[in-house]
Amino acid sequence: MKKVLFTVALLAGAVVASAQVSVVKEAKSMKKDPVAAAKVLEAALTNPETANDPNTWQLAGDLQKAIYDEENMKMYLPGGQADMPKMYNSLMKMFEYYLKCDDVEQAGVANGTVKKAKLRKKNAENLLKVRTNLSNGGIEAFNANDYEGAQKYFGLFVDVVDHPMFADKAAELKADTLNSLFANYATMAAGLRDPKDVASVIKYGNIGKENASEGWRALMFMADVYGNKENGDSIKWLETIKEGAQRFPEQDFFVGNIMDYYLQRGMVDEGLAQIDQLLAANEKPYFLYVKGVLLYEKKDYQAAQAILDQVIAKNEGDTPETSLVAEAYAKKGDCYFFPAQKIVEENSTLNIDDPKYNANEAKIKEAYELAKPFYEKAKELEPDNQQIWGQMLLRIYWTLNKAEYEALEKEMGY
Repeated sequence: MKKVLFTVALLAGAVVASAQVSVVKEAKSMKKDPVAAAKVLEAALTNPETANDPNTWQLAGDLQKAIYDEENMKMYLPGGQADMPKMYNSLMKMFEYYLKCDDVEQAGVANGTVKKAKLRKKNAENLLKVRTNLSNGGIEAFNANDYEGAQKYFGLFVDVVDHPMFADKAAELKADTLNSLFANYATMAAGLRDPKDVASVIKYGNIGKENASEGWRALMFMADVYGNKENGDSIKWLETIKEGAQRFPEQDFFVGNIMDYYLQRGMVDEGLAQIDQLLAANEKPYFLYVKGVLLYEKKDYQAAQAILDQVIAKNEGDTPETSLVAEAYAKKGDCYFFPAQKIVEENSTLNIDDPKYNANEAKIKEAYELAKPFYEKAKELEPDNQQIWGQMLLRIYWTLNKAEYEALEKEMGY
């Protein structure tokens, strides 16, 4: 009885296998209707009897290519309207199936079930012809805030060059600026999809940062994930910020973060050493401003003002960086105003009849007179940025001229 049942089981398995082979034949006969044929073929992609045959995956890739080509052609015909989701979905599947075809065929060659690999060259050519269009799918998804989809398209554009199918062209493809450019976008998509996905951001970021014009984007996102409090890496964060400042000095994000890092830790000398390195290569006004701030924090007010004067001088022209100049003027005011606050504090402990009190008052007024024109210039340049001049100028006017104080208080809406 057991022998009979075993025989029946074998026959049943043979029938299923035969059925899947028939499915492949049926799908092949329906190639004029690739959408229907692809639907019929789906079952054969999961059955071991047919899924281990590279020709099954070849057919699957060919059908997706036909669907993609048909939709893509509509874009170039008068009045044509392509189904974009359908087109990009088929593009992704084309890559998936042709790559799988190569994997299965190469495995067959290795285990002796396939005598010779015949499909790789044609499939590689087909994929390289449409590889750039993966970026279009990524852009469509990114603009629709579909960051998961965007990462898939941009990521595949980058990842595919490491597949053995393209081994003979890998160096050329990796050197292409488009590879690092779209790695940037894969980095951004990964970071926007999940800021905690350190692995994806770093994977694509290390490629994207090599792009000469857009690499700063990758480094910014890498810095963000390294700076994550839950699973970040403070050492890697600082290394990334420094790398960004060295390679992309035009991006203030990196230098600003370096300054904040050193100031928060009281490491002013280390910050000055870092900014001097950057200034040696590029005397950018913002770098000078950062140095001025660091010197101010070091309480070297004379040196700070000299550097801030350079910031102002470098921005005299037709297109000055108004906000930076305003902050430079305000910081010059700080060099007089805030040291005077120590004298104000001391006077708060003295009796008004104390001779030292009157001497201190004279020093305070002198410092305020020196600070006043710098804050007024900052206000003139950046009237809406009250943070850099508002409270200081109110205090100065209160001390020097009550009428000016009342006018400014009214102007500020108090």
